Amino acid sequence: MSQNDRTQLIPDPQQPSRHTGGVQSPRPIAPSHGQQRGAANASPRPNQQRQQRQGNGNAPKQAPSHARGDRGPVGKPADNKKSGKKTTLFVVLGLIAIVYIVGVVAFSQVAYPNTTIAGVDVSFSNASSAATKVNSAWKHYKLTVTGDDFSWTYQPESDEPIVDGEAAAKEIISHNESFMWPVRLVESFGGKTKTTITSDEVDLDQDVDLSMLSDAFDQKQFEEDLGATIDDFNEGRSGTFEASSSYDEQAGKFTVEKARSNEKLNRDHVIKYAELELASLAETVDLTKLGNDAYEPLNGTLTNDQIQAACDAANNFLGVNVTLKLNGEDAGKVDGSSVLQWISFADPANPTLDTSQISSWAAELANGFNTVGSTRWWTRADGKQCAVEGGDFGWSIDSTTLAKQVEDAINNKQTGEIEIKYSQKADTFTAKGEPDWKAYIDVDLSEQHARYYDESGNIVWEANFISGKPGEDATPEGVWQINSNNGASTLIGAKDPETGKPKYESPVSYWMPFEGNMIGFHDATWQNDKSFDNAESYKWCGSHGCINLRLADAKALHDCIKVGLCVVVHS
Repeated sequence: MSQNDRTQLIPDPQQPSRHTGGVQSPRPIAPSHGQQRGAANASPRPNQQRQQRQGNGNAPKQAPSHARGDRGPVGKPADNKKSGKKTTLFVVLGLIAIVYIVGVVAFSQVAYPNTTIAGVDVSFSNASSAATKVNSAWKHYKLTVTGDDFSWTYQPESDEPIVDGEAAAKEIISHNESFMWPVRLVESFGGKTKTTITSDEVDLDQDVDLSMLSDAFDQKQFEEDLGATIDDFNEGRSGTFEASSSYDEQAGKFTVEKARSNEKLNRDHVIKYAELELASLAETVDLTKLGNDAYEPLNGTLTNDQIQAACDAANNFLGVNVTLKLNGEDAGKVDGSSVLQWISFADPANPTLDTSQISSWAAELANGFNTVGSTRWWTRADGKQCAVEGGDFGWSIDSTTLAKQVEDAINNKQTGEIEIKYSQKADTFTAKGEPDWKAYIDVDLSEQHARYYDESGNIVWEANFISGKPGEDATPEGVWQINSNNGASTLIGAKDPETGKPKYESPVSYWMPFEGNMIGFHDATWQNDKSFDNAESYKWCGSHGCINLRLADAKALHDCIKVGLCVVVHS
């Protein structure tokens, strides 16, 4: 081998070895002339630059020595660090890319953690595996629809599973957004995607997709059964805003909650929502999530805010709390529970007092108090049971005045007591049909005997009498009262059509009228004394309707009675 060939095989001591491991030549060898010439056209290396500077007389005092085993020149440390960091970064990015791609592929085929289908955990399951789990667990599917007082449960009659597990799994996995799997994975571990396809907001405008259900599901039967239950629930609910259905007795006022208890469920909305939940294989349907959409609006127009305003307006009428008094006795009460039936919601948003209803109530109440002319039953002190109808004694209440009293009390939120105004009063306030007198004169036409009882039932005065002749002159029955007690008077009969003069003019010493000034007690000296002791004598010598007494008996009665004393004339 020539010298030139050998020099070409000897490595340049200034260059690192290209052998594996970067091992250099064990001893320095001077470069050949051919290599020097070849290098002349290249950029000088650092050592070559130093050699050139030495040739120019600028070499250092001591030439560099090359000990055995020395390596060639080393690069700058900063460059090596930067190169190492870049390499590490590329490696990490490569690993991340690989992991991401693997995740994209995986989560395009399997479900995320904490994923359920119809309550069955299908975490990390593919469509086939998820279908097996779902079909096994949901052979007998149930769906319960609840809300407020409504409840209905759907359970298929078929033993075949209503859930198409494979279709459901594919539907769920198709929503995985596999390219977003890192984010979705974190969310799933955080419990944010625990259910499959659910939302807090209910969009009733969306189409119902029942593709996850099997052929065992009968949609028509489902809608008919749920619709029938809704119809039963709505029966008895007027769907209008009414006082009687808006008043909360416990709260003592009108409330929105109570008002809405009269709402009717919206049949179409409830069925649509139930099918939407069924489409996602939910087990329960909470109608409260529908909010106002679950019900038909009251009166078809009122919102919750309008109902609240109407309740507030109606509550303004409820401040009244009065006790009705009649002659000092309790005769009734008017408070919020009474007034609520008189509030009109003809204009739902602007409730008013219905004065016609107050008038009707007042008329009914007055009729219950009014005893003038009514039938009374009582047992006389001697044990005889009696009954009488007619007369002008008793309570007489003007219902129009009573209605005005109550209306004013409501508008003024009055509390306390109201004395019922009356045009005529009896001795005492009792239940209708009972005697409303205390002391009275009992005139028994069947016995032709009169008795004056005091308040304790003791006889103060009694006497036989002769009453009116049967027919037109018969003494009128009823409950009356003494209208005057002035003593002497002249009784003048009606005019005779033929003569134009009174049929009679009879002076009496004691005149005590009880029916107006036409019929009363008086002395009748023209009667045969023995006639007073015969209970049948009135049939032939009876009066024109008055109660004829002996003079002494008339005087005794005159001396012991006062105007207003009750007179009961009965058979």
